[in-house]
Amino acid sequence: MSQLFPPKILVQALTSVFCALPIMTFAASPLSMGDGSVCTAPQRPKNFVKPVQHSGESNPGNDVTRVIADKVNGQSQTRVRATGSVIIERNDVTLNSDWADYDQHTDIVKAGDHFTLDNGQGRISGQRVTYDMKQSTGVGDAGRFEMEKDNRRLQGVGGEVQMGGKNRYRLDSAKFNTCNPGDDSWYIRSSSIDLDYDKNVGVARNATLLFGGVPLFYTPWIDFPLNGNRKSGFLAPTIKGGSDGIELMTPYYLNLGPNYDATIRPHLISSRGIQLGGDFRYLQPTYSGEINAEWVPSDQKSDHKNRAKIDFSHNQYFAKGLTGGIDYHQVSDDDYQRDFWKGDNGSENLNRQAWLNYHRDLWGGTFDGSLMVQKYQTLASENGYKDQPYSRMPKLSATWNRYYGNHYSFNVYAEATRFEERKIGHKDAELKFPDGTRLVINPTFNADYSTQWGYIRPKLSFHATHYDMDKNNNFSQQRSLDRAVPIVSIDSGLTFERLWQSKKTTKGFIQTLEPRLFYTYIPRRNQDNFPLFDTAENSFTYDQLFRENRYSGHDRINAANFLTTALQTRLYDKINGQERLAAGIGQRFYFRNDNVRLDEFTPRNKERKRSDIVAFGRASLSHNISAESNWHYNQDLKTSESYNFGIRYTPQAGKTISMRYKYGRYENLYDDVYGKIRSIDFGMQWPLSRNYYLVARENYDFKHSVALNQTIGIQYQSPCNCWSAGLVGTRYTDGYQKRKTAVLFQLQLRDLTSVGNGPLGQLSTQIPGYSNRYEVKH
Repeated sequence: MSQLFPPKILVQALTSVFCALPIMTFAASPLSMGDGSVCTAPQRPKNFVKPVQHSGESNPGNDVTRVIADKVNGQSQTRVRATGSVIIERNDVTLNSDWADYDQHTDIVKAGDHFTLDNGQGRISGQRVTYDMKQSTGVGDAGRFEMEKDNRRLQGVGGEVQMGGKNRYRLDSAKFNTCNPGDDSWYIRSSSIDLDYDKNVGVARNATLLFGGVPLFYTPWIDFPLNGNRKSGFLAPTIKGGSDGIELMTPYYLNLGPNYDATIRPHLISSRGIQLGGDFRYLQPTYSGEINAEWVPSDQKSDHKNRAKIDFSHNQYFAKGLTGGIDYHQVSDDDYQRDFWKGDNGSENLNRQAWLNYHRDLWGGTFDGSLMVQKYQTLASENGYKDQPYSRMPKLSATWNRYYGNHYSFNVYAEATRFEERKIGHKDAELKFPDGTRLVINPTFNADYSTQWGYIRPKLSFHATHYDMDKNNNFSQQRSLDRAVPIVSIDSGLTFERLWQSKKTTKGFIQTLEPRLFYTYIPRRNQDNFPLFDTAENSFTYDQLFRENRYSGHDRINAANFLTTALQTRLYDKINGQERLAAGIGQRFYFRNDNVRLDEFTPRNKERKRSDIVAFGRASLSHNISAESNWHYNQDLKTSESYNFGIRYTPQAGKTISMRYKYGRYENLYDDVYGKIRSIDFGMQWPLSRNYYLVARENYDFKHSVALNQTIGIQYQSPCNCWSAGLVGTRYTDGYQKRKTAVLFQLQLRDLTSVGNGPLGQLSTQIPGYSNRYEVKH
């Protein structure tokens, strides 16, 4: 039998109840989160709540209630009693029960002995439910619930649900998780959960996280957002053990507003004491930024007291084309970075910078201007050595660029910079360099004649520089210096192609052969008395072969009359155009010796007819295997200056093995101490079984017989991907002949949170090709 009723809000209220219940779930002691089965097929999940039965009839209309049952008794517009396979449908809500009473005068519905409610987004079932449609209040008992929305699944059981008005609910004796049906490997149990959808806040009291039936974490109170949006409350704790003892961090998140928030991070380090930290972020239409700060009032492991760190970044939009920003970093002492952040024995320069940038179209081209001030806080290494760069107080620069047709372009770069406070050495033996001002103007004309089979690109520029130096007793430099240098270069190349293809298949490869010539002429200029404000010598690489100047910055311009010759080949897949192989080799031939040196401590270049040889190669040997290599051959010493070779095998996510060997004849080891390096870096992530994964890394220096980094760990992923755990131990260098150790643990609960220091994030930077466990499909 069936009967239709006038428009009411009964089902609307029941729908509100059902929408709330998926977020947290019911728990009564007779009910279980699992059914005793083992999850072996996560791709075919069973239902936690039995699906409802529908009438199969057409939609009676909006806000019209249909009742279908084996027997329906009652009086229209007064009271209805339905028994036996009851189906109540209204809008997108369907209610199944053994019986149901509907009082239309009071708008109260009662249903039992067993009921199931489906609102199109999820299902709830229980023994009995009473609901007041006008007041949006009611009580349901002994319920089960499940919902999957926006790729987030929630399910649970509970003793009673109280509906205290529209979008407000309380669940007593509840427990829930985010696993697949039948999986109760972990869940959260609480005495009560309050849900307020108007405020988007859920509060659980006397909450306990149980893992494998064992309580792991208890809190008397915890709140959380109901829709996954930002919400004030405690975040997952961080747990770590190692050289600094046991560490525990319990961050608290503050959702201060739609466009700004903060995090407070109390951090207990057993060997040092308390560290208080915090972050503040803000985002507005015209500006954004972030402030991070840390404070250690009394470090038990250091002579430094009242230690602190602050990082501040800000970006600002002022008007069309005009932007600016600030980047500021400060620590209380030289050892702070080594003790609390990174194991680095070398000196550190912390940036402090503010800038304004301007962009506009001008005279048929584009104009970019910049005003910047920049200083550094330079931290001494463990032996007290500092290398403090020049500050720019300020730097004003501008670039104008314009294209003429398809082949020509002209640009002008201009700069005026005041350099101050350059110092190197130890506290008692510090060398101060003179301050000064540098003016630069560099107009450049480019031409580009390119076809499918080759190109020629001539370039002509003029580099003019003027210095005004302050007096300094340590140096006998001239007070005023000038330099004007024309620079001419021509870059040219050809591309030859041939097809590699079998007659029996359409598959094949296209191989290119690309000879390249690069000529540069720069006349000699004596620059021995010129300062070094921001200049260093570039590494000699394959790319450096095609640059006019071997120095960065503007303080040194090498003399040049050389021709670079290079040969490169590539191999492309004919079908999809994917590059499968690329290799190149090159060398310079000198027609005149370069007599420009970096400083007085650098020996002048020997008379040479040709440069060192550099080469590179990279290959996709298959869809799973890739390799790359670089080589620098010292032509004078007839030996390799440096080379490296790396290969990686990644057949699928969660399976990767990589190895890289590096050799350097003369490398910076630490604190400007140079020597030979021969090291191998091995990384691996590999399944031991269906759910267990081994992760490992070994970075070993053969020359000094020392392990630079050793990491080993094991990860477990539950069969239904409901949770994963990782235990990782690492030992790494912390300065010259010093080591630190750390043991990290992480328990990650799907769609909820993680407990631990997050070794997964650290492993992704250490092991090439590493995959997060949730990216791995069984």
